[in-house]
Amino acid sequence: MAALTAALVGSTVTGATAQSHSETSILIYSEKNRIRATEGNFTLSKQLKNDYTLNLRLTYDGLTGATPTGASPSRYAQTITRASGGKTIAVPAGEHPVDNSFKDTRFAAEAGFSRPLGRLNTATFGAHASSEHDYTSLGINGGIARDFNRRNTTLGLSLSVARDVSKPVGGYHVPFTDIEAEIDDDRETRLERFSGKKRNVYDVILSMTQVLDRQTLLLLNLSLNRASGYLTDPYKIISLVQAPDGGDPGEPVGAIFENRPDSRNKNAVFAELRRHLGRSTAGLQYRYFWDSWGVVAHSVDATLRFDFKQRGAIHPRVRWYHQSEADIYQPFLVQGVPLPAYASSDSRLAAFDAYTLGLTYSVPVRNGSRLNITAEYYAQRGDRSPPEAFGSLLSFDLFPKLDVIMLRLGYERDF
Repeated sequence: MAALTAALVGSTVTGATAQSHSETSILIYSEKNRIRATEGNFTLSKQLKNDYTLNLRLTYDGLTGATPTGASPSRYAQTITRASGGKTIAVPAGEHPVDNSFKDTRFAAEAGFSRPLGRLNTATFGAHASSEHDYTSLGINGGIARDFNRRNTTLGLSLSVARDVSKPVGGYHVPFTDIEAEIDDDRETRLERFSGKKRNVYDVILSMTQVLDRQTLLLLNLSLNRASGYLTDPYKIISLVQAPDGGDPGEPVGAIFENRPDSRNKNAVFAELRRHLGRSTAGLQYRYFWDSWGVVAHSVDATLRFDFKQRGAIHPRVRWYHQSEADIYQPFLVQGVPLPAYASSDSRLAAFDAYTLGLTYSVPVRNGSRLNITAEYYAQRGDRSPPEAFGSLLSFDLFPKLDVIMLRLGYERDF
């Protein structure tokens, strides 16, 4: 996001008056029978001396609830050891194993400066830091934008580098090892397991903003991302199930820790068209994504904004998203079959479709201030019975639907 912000510097239509702006918001996020989250955000864009602009963002997240472990359901009650070690999870027959003790908090801060370099160029630079009880991230970013064509065209280039460290509760586990296996650490091994795993993330974004006419603006960007290092989710496991010729085909007989490649390249092409229509504004976005793990995704996002002068504005939104299955996605593994090089049962790597319906009401409070109230519904649907399912697995929904309600209250102020 920091790189994207840098890439879009200079994209405002020429003639807009520079001013300071702040926004405070709170988000309530609730998945049905799963995760609940509360997020607070404060953003500030402040005009400083010597043409500098300060951009600041502070974020707090608090999450609780139940999160899928990645294990398969069974016709019988199961008792599964948590991936983080310690207590076990009692799973009723026919239900998906979830860890209902999930709890986390996150604090994040981003700060950046932008400054014109001459009449047509703008430079940006900044940094971010994020901290959770088991994860930290530090990064820097910078970018440059240049106006052309009587300032109707803006080209931008931004770069960012981040260093992330994961220190999972219970320590790091060797991929594909049994979650029930006893760990007999000597001092050196224990220090290694709890020392944390690192990864480096690099982003490059090329952007173009084009004023097509007095009412129309086109934005394009190409983003390139590379992550290398520890990319495995330390809390996800995969069930080993009995083979088709076993006594109880498809029934889980154990679980192992997942394993993902140590590098991933992600690429995306994004286009947005904004059109002013009298008192209304329409926006249409399209994003095409592909990565080195075999995921291909498309998303279309349509928005409208109806302005009613002093009575405020209504802003409906509709979004559709579709992604293909990652090469490493395996909803389960079969006992006795040689293990693949990599495998994860994380549903976020499965093929699925998602839909978002949203509505924002923005009302002026006083000069330069607005109150924004947003409600959104998100639905995610995948393959309930993938082709590889057999035996007792055929009687279960292997991709339970996900329904989310999001409520956001925000206060904006120009000064």
